[in-house]
Formats: sequence, C-alpha cells, structure tokens
Amino acid sequence: MPTLETLPLEHGDKTKLRRQLYGMLLFPVVVIGIFWSFLSIMFNSSFANDSFGIYMMMAFSVLFFGVIAYIIASTAIDLKRRVKTRISGKITDKRLHKSTVSNRPVHGHRNRTKTRSSYYIYIDNDEFAVDYSCYSKARVGTEVQLDRAPKSGIILDLQVVRQVDEANGIPKEDEEEKHLEKHVPHARYTLKDYEVLNRKWKAEIKNRLVKSSPFLAIGFLLIINGFWSFVVVLFPLWAVPLYQGYTLYSVYRNYNKNKNRSYKRGVPAVLEDKFTHTSNRHSNNNRIVLTTGSLLVSTVLYDKLSVRDKVILYKTQYGNIPLSIVLPNGEEIHLL
Repeated sequence: MPTLETLPLEHGDKTKLRRQLYGMLLFPVVVIGIFWSFLSIMFNSSFANDSFGIYMMMAFSVLFFGVIAYIIASTAIDLKRRVKTRISGKITDKRLHKSTVSNRPVHGHRNRTKTRSSYYIYIDNDEFAVDYSCYSKARVGTEVQLDRAPKSGIILDLQVVRQVDEANGIPKEDEEEKHLEKHVPHARYTLKDYEVLNRKWKAEIKNRLVKSSPFLAIGFLLIINGFWSFVVVLFPLWAVPLYQGYTLYSVYRNYNKNKNRSYKRGVPAVLEDKFTHTSNRHSNNNRIVLTTGSLLVSTVLYDKLSVRDKVILYKTQYGNIPLSIVLPNGEEIHLL
C-alpha cells in the first residue's frame, strides 16, 4: 500500500485548482449558449418565444449543470479546505487505455471515429489516473510522490524521488555500458525459433492481405463488370496492392534466407520501461521498452522482467526479426 500524507496546498496547487474551477464554470455557459443559438436558427428565431422550446432548453440546462455540479463543488471544497493528499510509493506498473467511439453516420455525412487515450500508473499496486506528462515522467520501478486534490481527485503534481538505479544501489553507467558493449556469440536455431519464424511469416501474409484486399476487391469488380476505362483511369488504385506485394516478397526472401541459416545473432539490451496497453476494440497486450526499441511480449515474460534488467535479445540475421529474450538468470523466453 502506498503512503498517504495530508499537506497544505502550495501556491502553484491553488493556481491549478482555480484554473480548473474557472474552466468548469465557463464551459457549461458556452455550451448552452451555442445550443440555444443553434436551436433558435433551426426554428427560424421563433424558438425563444415558444413555451415548449423554453421548457426543453431549461430541462437540458438543468441536466447539463447537474452532470458537472459535483465536479465544480468538489473543486471548490478542495480550495476551501486548502489541503492536498500526497501519495508516496514505487511505480509497479503502467497502463495505456485507448477508447474508440464511432458516431452514427448522418445523411450526407461520413461516420466519424474518435479515439481517446487515458493514462494510469500503479503506485504499490494501487491504480491512479494521470495525464500524459505524469505518465511519461514515471518509469516502472521509480519511487514517486503524487500530489492530488482529495475531494475532486485532480492531479496536482508528480515528482520522481528516486530512480530505479538509485533505489537498487546500481551504478547505472558502468554496469549498463559494459553490458551493452558486450559481444554476444551467435547461437544455433532451436525448433522453437523455427516455430516463431513460421508464425511471424504467416502473420505477415495475413497483414499484407488485409491491407490489400479492399483495393483488390474494387479492381476485381471493375474488371468483371467491364469497366476497363475506370481500371485505367483509377490506376493509383493498384499502387497499394503492388506495394504490399513487393514488401511481402522482400519479407519472403528474408524468411527463406533465415530458414537456411543455422544461427541467430544476440544483441545486448537494457529494459528501460514497460506498460500494459488496453483498448475497448482490440485485445489487451503488454509492451516492453528496450534500448533497442519497443516489443510486444507475453504476460509471462512481462511479469518476469523488471526495469533496468540486462537481457540478451536474439534476432534473425536477415530482417532483424526478434525471436527470443534471455533473462538475467539465463532463462530464454520466445516472443509472440
């Protein structure tokens, strides 16, 4: 459990809460004004004199104000009490959630899709919603202090107290540089490596076909219906399938070369961060951030890795396809 402290609000905290409060008070007034103007234009300016329209507008106003009344009151209470809650502890995990909402298409308009990103950090396994600036500042394993308003829950600040290396007493530069400069001899492919290689090749075929299928379907329909002139005029239509086909051919060449080779190459790497990616439309996944780049990993591997772990990432000799990761204890775990 994280440590909780009650502290007085500082000048910067009060300023941030006041800005939030002023924005909340101004926002509903602007929205209702726009809504009133819109309806007045729709009803040919007779809306303001219509009793039904006035009642409808009043109902909307009461409902809208009721939704945000609690937030405004909570912020005002925080300013009146002049205290904040400081949450201290270690970042044990991070989560990025993407929520995608599609609006129904109106006549004459296209379907609009909006994606909203929400950021969460776990302090000693307790989840807290934060903004992107706090999310990017905090790394898994660091000790932080998160200040927030107790009633409204508004995040006021996040300070990193100790980095991962300082908390573990690890000399960062010397140890990591020695590991990253280490020469790793090539290793022979195992049956598991060939399975991963085949699985990635099949996934690549599926990915290229999905990207090309809409354009191929349109072109095929034009051909079978005899619209040859459109086939010629819409020649850019074939650019996407041709590009995807060329890319797939290049991947196939690398796939064959790697299958005929007996060795994979090892690359020293250090784990810099890790986070969970959730979504309302796609399956959840786990990602780790190495010095060599970001990788999608299984939950088993995600749980076994800690920030600042020195690992060996094995890749194919052609195409740089990641195959497996060797943990600090020598255990090798293959990637998805």
